Amino acid sequence: MPGSQSSKVTADLKRNRLNITISSTADKKEAQKIFTDIRFCVPDLKPGFDIVTDFTHCTVAYLSAISTMQQIMAYLTTHRPGNIVRVVGEMTLVFKQLLRFVTRFQSYTPIYVNTLAEAEELLVNLTKRKGLRFQISGHQVEYTIDQKEGKGHLVDISVSGCAVQGLAMPLSVEQVISIVIPVNHGDDLPSLFTFKAKVIRVEDDLFASQFLDLEETQKEMLYKWFAYEVRQDTSME
Repeated sequence: MPGSQSSKVTADLKRNRLNITISSTADKKEAQKIFTDIRFCVPDLKPGFDIVTDFTHCTVAYLSAISTMQQIMAYLTTHRPGNIVRVVGEMTLVFKQLLRFVTRFQSYTPIYVNTLAEAEELLVNLTKRKGLRFQISGHQVEYTIDQKEGKGHLVDISVSGCAVQGLAMPLSVEQVISIVIPVNHGDDLPSLFTFKAKVIRVEDDLFASQFLDLEETQKEMLYKWFAYEVRQDTSME
């Protein structure tokens, strides 16, 4: 397409930031090029690096690119990114397409802004997240307090804590509970994760908790699980 914007991926080492600009046409070939460039750039960055993806030049997004997008998201997840910001301009057709596509598979939770200037201002003033949140919704959770057991389902999770839908017993802020999350699939993952956690919010049928005394090996395995979930194929029809 004459005059079209080319995709570009750069690593800003000083800011520890990955910058991605998406071209006017986001098809499978373009997504694969972006993935290749990302794999060259990410090893130069430190864990906790921010990611800014500029979609403002993109006018067409193809379903054929989705599988590669999933691979990109899984790859980035294993390298433990920090804040993820997507620059989308106004509510264009491609933005609506993007939202429809990415909500069809498990993913991390980005921040959406309209302009690169907004992204820059946000990252300058934003406190680093304690852990990038992942939408692994519906996954079973078991929790225990004072020998009483309850079950619920994940709303989202990070290496710092999780939100759970389903209150089988009364909980209050500051209570310390035990959380068990069964994991019954591959990638050499453990059969379950067990956490000591503190309740930090209770709302209606939902509670949020903060993990306590999480070891680095546990964090590494959690990111491995998150990446596994992101990679899973879903129907795109």
